[in-house]
Amino acid sequence: MTIKTTPVILLSLALAACQDATQNTPVELSLAVLSSAPHLVTGGDALIEIRYRTSGPDGPELTLNGSATTTDLSNHSQAMQQEGVWIVTTRVSGLAPGENTLSATLDGSETQITLVNYPKTGPVISGEQQTPYVCLKDLAPDRQGNARRFDIGNGEFIDVSGQSSDCSLPTRFDYVYRAQDSEEFVALENPEQLPADVASITNATGQQVPFIVKLETGTINRAIYQIATLFDPQTPSGLSAAWNGRLVYSYGGGCEAGYFQGTTTGGVLRESTLAAGYAVASSTLNVNAQGGCNDVLSAETTMMVKEHFVENYGLPVHTIGTGGSGGAMQQLLIAGAYPGILDGLLISMTFPDAVTYFTDSQECSGPWRRYANDPANGLDEATRTLIGGWPNWYLCDQSLGSRPDRISPFDCSAEIPSMLHYHPQTNPGGARCSIYDGMRNVFGEKLFTDINTERPFAVSPHDNVGVQYGLLAMNQGLIDKTLFLDINEKFGGWDIDYQPTSERTQADSDAVRIAYETGRITNGSAGLSQVPIIDDRPYLDHEGNFHASVYSFVTRARLERDNGHADNYVIRRHQSSLSLADENLMLMNRWLDAIKADNSNRPLLDRIAGARPTELADDCFTPEGQRIVEPAVFDVERILNNTQADADQGRCNQLYPPHAGLRLVAGAPLSNDIMKCALKPIDYDDYRVEFTVEEKQRLEAIFPQGVCDWSQPGQSQNSNSTWLSFGPSPVNLYRP
Repeated sequence: MTIKTTPVILLSLALAACQDATQNTPVELSLAVLSSAPHLVTGGDALIEIRYRTSGPDGPELTLNGSATTTDLSNHSQAMQQEGVWIVTTRVSGLAPGENTLSATLDGSETQITLVNYPKTGPVISGEQQTPYVCLKDLAPDRQGNARRFDIGNGEFIDVSGQSSDCSLPTRFDYVYRAQDSEEFVALENPEQLPADVASITNATGQQVPFIVKLETGTINRAIYQIATLFDPQTPSGLSAAWNGRLVYSYGGGCEAGYFQGTTTGGVLRESTLAAGYAVASSTLNVNAQGGCNDVLSAETTMMVKEHFVENYGLPVHTIGTGGSGGAMQQLLIAGAYPGILDGLLISMTFPDAVTYFTDSQECSGPWRRYANDPANGLDEATRTLIGGWPNWYLCDQSLGSRPDRISPFDCSAEIPSMLHYHPQTNPGGARCSIYDGMRNVFGEKLFTDINTERPFAVSPHDNVGVQYGLLAMNQGLIDKTLFLDINEKFGGWDIDYQPTSERTQADSDAVRIAYETGRITNGSAGLSQVPIIDDRPYLDHEGNFHASVYSFVTRARLERDNGHADNYVIRRHQSSLSLADENLMLMNRWLDAIKADNSNRPLLDRIAGARPTELADDCFTPEGQRIVEPAVFDVERILNNTQADADQGRCNQLYPPHAGLRLVAGAPLSNDIMKCALKPIDYDDYRVEFTVEEKQRLEAIFPQGVCDWSQPGQSQNSNSTWLSFGPSPVNLYRP
């Protein structure tokens, strides 16, 4: 069996690298790409910056692949001067597929830069595109300006076979305005004729301007993207002077297999964000439930949409990600594996990544739920809850437990025609709607053969060999050894179709290694140490919601382990009825501005920590809105004994006590990122109970290979490389 995945390591890490084309280029003449890295240009054009110094009247001559460009730099009329250096920014179009040579000559000097151009339809770094892939027939954004959904005409698809082309649709521009007597945006048919009830906002210069928004909708990378900006009909470009030069990129939630173009973005018509002067962008493949829960594809799409934004609207001072749940997953994964795309993260209802979250989801919804709900096992609700350290049994039984199909192949979205669905006998080559099949470009696939059929399937990194479920609960005397043995003897696992098995599940060793090496499991090093992060945590534990607060602590634990601290990460806890979104955006903008202003030679993480606004720290808010500033703490043993919320743990933990999960109660570290644990022989000194000879024989039969040694890293667990490409970008081939 072989893995098809062949990622490659990209040479350049920063998206908007503003550097000389070569190390030897004199300051008198240089070229740089502003819209993307030079080897990641898409769509046939790029925003270029030329810097030159001359005493003559003429500017440089620009040629593309040996032919003159349409850009006329013969005089300095388009340039600005800074300390004696002329600087001009221009858009170069007409790039051929593949490598292009852009040259500038001036007074006998010449400099060149190589631009590698990929199609607007992708892929660039995400590898082979997903098939089948169902495309929409047309674009028709809601005429009432609701950016959270699209009308899709009569609901027809371009090609119900799912084998259609690049899903390209014509770009369109719509306009909406904020009316004085309305709580919503209203469609504006003609931006040159303003209605009498248009509201106004104050721009950066103190002027009153109409609150009009231009909404651009088009297709990039087979996704539908949207860009919302303030619009001023009085300016030639239409780009309002109220734009503050910052871009907010929004990400939508969920985590499903994809296979369709999608009908929603992460939301771009954000009234308060736009009113504050920000531009907002997103796309359908940045909604995790539509993008296959595939963060590589989401990163690529963000990169391409952002490139389009820079070329058409301008280079933002910084780009801030925002989004909750699956939107938080994407931000953390993109910042970790593809640093430079996002400069700051605003995450909420946080999960550190999809892979480790689905360890909890699969174990709860499958083996444990099956065992706990079996009347023959005689467990009361309190005991069922205790084994996972949850706030209530509902969280496992219904909130997590009703969602097992996200990592099984059978739960396809309604947009996927039933004829395309996988079935092990009748359609073994159909679309398998598990998140790992949605990420075949990363994890690859293998062939499974049984007596009836041979079928491809995506490999999975999940494993539960050696896991002692309920270990901490037994050691604390909360369950007896008989129940501990019975649980672990009957726990079982799941097969390639995520159907229950009596045996424990052994992970595919290639999949485990790939999950770590490619950054599908976040860690605290590399990219996540290069960004400030504000974790907005609405407290939902008491509701039994699977967006449990433990995942904020898990994410921060990885930073603390790998960096010695998590001073770039702030956790803010509050009731779900309170919104901190506007305040967090303001604080993040200040944080990023302060980082940018620090010109010291200190390590970046130190500069990030030092630039954090003094009023931004771990905190929580009472139901009455009172702010309490104190470090957020987590102690799994105190959680099991119901003492995590004691006074010595802080007022915030009394208000919003965190809870645990099956792996943490089994002894796993708070980072919760060990997919396949290292095994050790059973050591009876690890138990606070005495086993009889018969019980020891039973325990050794349950764990013939040994039990998890959580003090050791997991199998293949190591730091990931950044800016991996899975094709077609052909740089430094990485072999899994």
